[in-house]
Amino acid sequence: MDIANQVSGYATTYALDAWSIGGNFIAFGVLTIALLLFAMKGGRGAMISLIVSMYAGYAIYLVFPFTDLALALGGTALVKAVISVGLFVLASILPFHFIHRITSAGFGSLTIIPNFFLALLTAGFIFALGYHSFDVAQIYAFPEPIKTLFAPNEYFFWWFIAPLAGLIIFVH
Repeated sequence: MDIANQVSGYATTYALDAWSIGGNFIAFGVLTIALLLFAMKGGRGAMISLIVSMYAGYAIYLVFPFTDLALALGGTALVKAVISVGLFVLASILPFHFIHRITSAGFGSLTIIPNFFLALLTAGFIFALGYHSFDVAQIYAFPEPIKTLFAPNEYFFWWFIAPLAGLIIFVH
């Protein structure tokens, strides 16, 4: 009976470890799938527009003269993170609209594989922005596997340019 308890204990431990590792990446996976669906539905021009508009939106967010004032309105870390993300989204909407008008003409669509990799790289870019620029880590304790990928400051640059590298590789 002792062996059965040990086997049961190991099985439970490994199952919980597997669930923990998988659960850590659920948000990343959901975001990747949402971006993949957007890319498949919207086509190549929409995905290019989304990626480029996020860079423009981040630049606008950084130089917006009232960012500090808006963030000061948030009393808690949660409200500040929501305000940061909201400002970034608002700063990205207008560039998306104009860039999409330019890129939607004459572009076909990509197959599932390039769209998947662009969605994955863009999801990483969004996670890195959330972690380093919008203080999402203050309201949510990221698990260790996510911290390993996004917490080091040296990685922020690589996640930041990853979607651009994807565009260079997959969009001819």
